[in-house]
Amino acid sequence: MKRSADVAIIGAGPYGLSTSAHLTASGVDHRIFGVPMQLWQGMPKGMCLKSLDFATNIYTPKKGYGFVDYCRAQGVSSAEPIAVDLFIRYGLWAQKQLVPQLEQNRVTRLSQSNGAFDIQLDTGETFSARRVVMATGLTNFARVPEVLDKLPPGFAAHTSKHQDYSEFRGKDVVVVGAGQSALEAAVLLHENGANVLVVVRNYHVQCAGVPKPPTTLIGRLRMPLSALGHGRMNFFLARVPFGLHYLPDARRIEMTRTLLGPFGAWWLAPRFEGTVPVLTRTQIVKAEPRDGRLHLTLRNLSGGTEQSRVVDYVVAGTGYEPDVDRIEFLEPELARRIKRIEKAPRLSSTFESSVPGMYFIGAAAAFSFGPLLRFVCGAEYASSTVTRTIARSLARSPRRTPEITSQAEAV
Repeated sequence: MKRSADVAIIGAGPYGLSTSAHLTASGVDHRIFGVPMQLWQGMPKGMCLKSLDFATNIYTPKKGYGFVDYCRAQGVSSAEPIAVDLFIRYGLWAQKQLVPQLEQNRVTRLSQSNGAFDIQLDTGETFSARRVVMATGLTNFARVPEVLDKLPPGFAAHTSKHQDYSEFRGKDVVVVGAGQSALEAAVLLHENGANVLVVVRNYHVQCAGVPKPPTTLIGRLRMPLSALGHGRMNFFLARVPFGLHYLPDARRIEMTRTLLGPFGAWWLAPRFEGTVPVLTRTQIVKAEPRDGRLHLTLRNLSGGTEQSRVVDYVVAGTGYEPDVDRIEFLEPELARRIKRIEKAPRLSSTFESSVPGMYFIGAAAAFSFGPLLRFVCGAEYASSTVTRTIARSLARSPRRTPEITSQAEAV
């Protein structure tokens, strides 16, 4: 007889682990799949988080399992900049403490039949779940400009594809993008001995200023601190996480794409400014491999003039864009039933998609809820909301006796 579970969580990053911890605390039967902190473990050596220590957690109803708690127990500083390596160590520790039942297997197929979700693993096992939570993070959502995406391997790749920039020592490298991932990639390339040029469409590239917390009550009211940093808009986004869900799609998408970026962290400024050259208002319009190198045509977007440049490699720090059709294990017929906002799933106020019982959290939910869901701190609201919703729905529809799935089992 095929095994079954009330809930399956696909993904074991901060969102998946937080949801599992909440479901466990609520007594909800579930299984969770994935390599813990997989995306983070694939990030380049020396990278740091653009995040505050109290907002960088695996969230659970239990006290004492936050990032600051872990750092205090380990006798290490939790102050910015937070090294990705430290966050990974914390995440793996939290997983062992809070989600020891994690199955480090890969989901190879997700479909639906008779109202239940059918899940196949890379072990060959198949089972069914009454609810499924998609917590796959940024996996498969990397956005690469078309002019670079068509190049043969070895000439260009997204920042998410690199773990060690030391391989580019002595090489000429162009970095595309003005956000944190692009600027930090440029700095790490420079510090590893590459000859770097940053190319951006923007009029300028900027890093945040050194934080200066308000010292007066009036100052704190004007610039309140939240998980997203100082500022009234950041405070609203963090404290009223459902607020943007009720805006018109066009306005919410615009805010998701423009708020909180693109810019570098304050601690990156001394390593970037005056060190890495930048071409502003510039776009790569042509890229041709020739004689082992990459011949680029760069166009100035203000005057339309073009210049040529020969490099060894291009790194695309061009962000991520949620796209349901790029989730490789999702069965096409099931994917077609998921209504969209652009290419992302359209979600209810409880993170449920148009397929009943199927929930999306993390980056895939950003176009439905706003930029908070692009950050680790968004896992607190998402995991608690999904858990509460699922627990209530399961209580209203108790599990039935599993159906016999083959003639042989009936004998």
